[in-house]
Amino acid sequence: MRDAQDVMIAMPRPLPMRALVWLVAAAAAVFALARLLAPGSAPDLPIRQSAAGAPSYGPALAQIDRKLEGLRGLVADHPDDWLMQERVAHQLMSRARLTGDFTDYAEAQAALDRGFSSATPGAGPHLTQAALALSLHRLGTAEKMLDAVDHYAVPPEAEVRAGATAMRGDIYFYRGRYPQALAEYRGLAKIGERPDQRMAIFWSKMGRPDNALAAVGRVERSGLIPGEALAQLALLRGTIELQRGHWDAADAAFAEANKRFPGWWLVEAHQAQMLALRGQYAAAIRAFEGLAARNDDPALRDAIAGLYRAQGDYARTELWADRAGQGWAERLKLLPEAALGHAVEHELAFGSPQRALDLAHQDFRLRPHGATAIALGWALIANNRPADALRVIDAVNRSSWQSAEQHLVAARAHGLLGHSEAADEEQDKALAINPHALDPTATLLWYGH
Repeated sequence: MRDAQDVMIAMPRPLPMRALVWLVAAAAAVFALARLLAPGSAPDLPIRQSAAGAPSYGPALAQIDRKLEGLRGLVADHPDDWLMQERVAHQLMSRARLTGDFTDYAEAQAALDRGFSSATPGAGPHLTQAALALSLHRLGTAEKMLDAVDHYAVPPEAEVRAGATAMRGDIYFYRGRYPQALAEYRGLAKIGERPDQRMAIFWSKMGRPDNALAAVGRVERSGLIPGEALAQLALLRGTIELQRGHWDAADAAFAEANKRFPGWWLVEAHQAQMLALRGQYAAAIRAFEGLAARNDDPALRDAIAGLYRAQGDYARTELWADRAGQGWAERLKLLPEAALGHAVEHELAFGSPQRALDLAHQDFRLRPHGATAIALGWALIANNRPADALRVIDAVNRSSWQSAEQHLVAARAHGLLGHSEAADEEQDKALAINPHALDPTATLLWYGH
């Protein structure tokens, strides 16, 4: 009988789920922008970039830092004004979406805590807290905040109601209740809002990439849009193409994102990853190491470790994997719910199968949707429990969630159980969704899947 470590050696490393939280955060930012844009534009109109907003990543961060400096001075003069604390939190959340820095998220939460402590009963930054809670994967907190908005003495304005409706859809989505999520997103039309960017994410996970890309196109062509928002949309478009194996289209989308908003490390990470997928390991390592020197994201270190392992350089693999593990440990301590999914990926790739399973169980309990179920399935297989993995993935396959990876999990589980015909069928389903699903370089996919 093979033990868990033998199983880990024999199987391909599972494809991580890194980008979903980034996609949802990007969609939230674009959603706020889309409310300002003309609602009737056709998808075949040209994309028009606005001069509003910072032209690139560096100036955008500098602009946020200047705003924070001014706001903190105002907070010092008005320590009991919860609206000032909310404005600080907004800027910190904007910076966190760009940098990926968990410290910014933690400081945003601290600002909102101060705001609630000084607000009168029934008042406070409920909608902002709901948005931050969603970013941190705290669905219960988000739901509680939205319930508070519903009980305001004065009915909220349409913009607030739209934000609450959209976030309720997100909560349903992460709980695996996809029909209810769709109903909430469609309900935005009744408030006069367009849910296109959320629908793009939704359809991409429901196996309808053409619908998803059409939704992205409607937002891109709905008016003059700042470069940062266009870059977010291009990243989303590239991710959708990547999920269905259209590498050239993904490359083009990521290049466009870099053109629209130069210098953003997350865009450059997607581009470095495309080099890795095409087997250009040396160039990919140079690109990722340059990014890691600029940005303290543990997933960058994981990507570098994976590339060195692909080259057979196990000393450097261990060095970078250890650095990544330290980063995930710090994030798990600071904001555990937000770090769980990424930490699972790290443990599956470089760490302990049992640790991966413990973290995967925690994440699935918090957000029982397709992505966390797939991670749990891989973790169960890594711990030599293919029958349990199959039960988890069978539930995903019965749902409307559709991805190549869920079928790869099912194929591996069937294979370990000796079900060769079923394993072949599941593998064929994976390849039908993404022809590159079984490529040797697929294990180097850390962003945008």
